[in-house]
Amino acid sequence: MRACFRHCCWIVVLLLLAGCQEKFDLSTLPQPVDLAIDTSYVLVDPPFPGFVGAEDVMIGNDQLLYVADTRANRIVMLNRAGQFMSERSMLHPRSLGQNSRLDLLVGGEIVAVNGDTAGAIFQLRLVSTSADSAHRLEVAPIETVWVELARPARRFPGLTVFGDNSWLAVRTGPDNSSIIDPDARVLLFDQNSVFVTPVPAFSTRPGTGITDIYRPTAIASFSGTKDFVLTQSIEGVAYGALWMVFQNTPDFNGWVPRFDPSKPEDANVDFLVPYRYILPEAVAIDGSRREVFIADVQLDSVFKFTSRGKLKSESFGFVRTGGAMQQPSGLAFFEKVLYVLDRKSGQILRFRLSTDVPR
Repeated sequence: MRACFRHCCWIVVLLLLAGCQEKFDLSTLPQPVDLAIDTSYVLVDPPFPGFVGAEDVMIGNDQLLYVADTRANRIVMLNRAGQFMSERSMLHPRSLGQNSRLDLLVGGEIVAVNGDTAGAIFQLRLVSTSADSAHRLEVAPIETVWVELARPARRFPGLTVFGDNSWLAVRTGPDNSSIIDPDARVLLFDQNSVFVTPVPAFSTRPGTGITDIYRPTAIASFSGTKDFVLTQSIEGVAYGALWMVFQNTPDFNGWVPRFDPSKPEDANVDFLVPYRYILPEAVAIDGSRREVFIADVQLDSVFKFTSRGKLKSESFGFVRTGGAMQQPSGLAFFEKVLYVLDRKSGQILRFRLSTDVPR
C-alpha cells in the first residue's frame, strides 16, 4: 500500500511538472535548454521602417540613431523615437562609428577617376557653430580619411571607436593570398584618423586558431577600455566571434584573446564553442553589464553572452519574434533597448527584456 502511494505521488509530481515546464523549441534558440523561460526579449512597437538592404545601425555618442542604408546609397539620422532628422547620399555605406567630438565615421565606397569602385572610409563633421549646418548630414563637411585605390575590391564592413578617439576598421576582400598584405585585416587609426598599423594579433588564413580571420564582418568595443569583439563568416575558420582584450604592460602592448581554448579553465566557456555561427554580421555591447550580442543573418538569430562568456537563455530568433526578425544585419544597444536592423524587412526592430518592460 505504501509503495502504491509513493507511486501515485510521483505520477502527480510528473503531471504537475509537465504542466508547468515547457521545453524550448529547437528553432527558437541557438542553444536551447530544458528550462522554463522566466525572462525573454519582447518586441516593442512600432518598428522603424523604410530601409533598403541596410547593413548597420548605431546609437551615437550624441544619442541619435544612425543607419547605413546600403542599397539606398544613403546614411540616415533618426531620433530614438524613430523620427527622420536628416540624410546624406553615399555610395553603399556599410559601417558606422562616432568619436567623442561627434564626427561620424562611415565605411562606404568611392568612384575613382578611372571608374573603379573602391572601398573608402569617410569622416563627417557634425559639430558646427552655425545652426543651419549643425547635425545635418546633408551639409556636414566630409573628407575621405582612407581609401586603397590600388586594391579596389577591399571593403570596410566594421568600425569601432575607443574612448581616446583612436579607432579600428575591419577590412575584407576576396584576396587573402598575400602573406604581407592580405585583404582581411583590422586597421588601427589614431585620434586624428591617421593610419597607424594593422593589428598584429590576428593571422589572416583559414584555420582553427582563436585569432584566425578570413572574412571579417563587424566589430564593437567596450566602453572605458580597448577591448572589442569581432565577428566573421565561418568560411574557412572555426570561430565566428573573437573576443579580444587590450593589455599594456612593460613587456607587451596589444590585444590578446579574452578566452583561449588551449587553457583548461576556458574549456567549457560557451563563447568558445566552434562552428556556432554561419554568417554573423553584427555585434553590440551592453556597456553597463559588459554583455555581448551577436546577430547571425543566416541563422536569423541574436545570441547573448554574459561578461564571462556564458550563453544566455534570452537569445532569440525568427520563431520567438513571430517571424518579425528575418535577417538581422545590424545591432545597437542603449538604455536597456536592443535595436535590431533587419535587412530583409527593411526595418529597425526594438526589443526589451520582459523584466524591463514598464507595467
